[in-house]
Amino acid sequence: MRVEATIPETRGAAVTELAAELGLTRSQVVDEALALFLKAVVEVRKGRRLVMVDPSRSDAVCELATPTLSALEWTLSRQKLNVSVDELTGMAELIADPPKAGARLRAAARRQRR
Repeated sequence: MRVEATIPETRGAAVTELAAELGLTRSQVVDEALALFLKAVVEVRKGRRLVMVDPSRSDAVCELATPTLSALEWTLSRQKLNVSVDELTGMAELIADPPKAGARLRAAARRQRR
């Protein structure tokens, strides 16, 4: 399968350099990267975190995170939300009749329009 992607020039140069260093094609480097990312997603979905451990020191750990993996972790950590009837009623009232904007909020809105 052929896949096309737009990546920053610096990352493209890094892929080319890494491919040459390892004696691989750019396609092989991208395939390795995708395999690693797919494994990372599978592990995050299981509630695990990805870390790198220095083999000479078991306490030296570096956690591997990307924006996508972090977002996935956040969406998977659901917590029960307890809201009382009074709190729900209060929110409904605020939605139906929100308080008027104060002077500070109006001034901030004016600054944003400029």
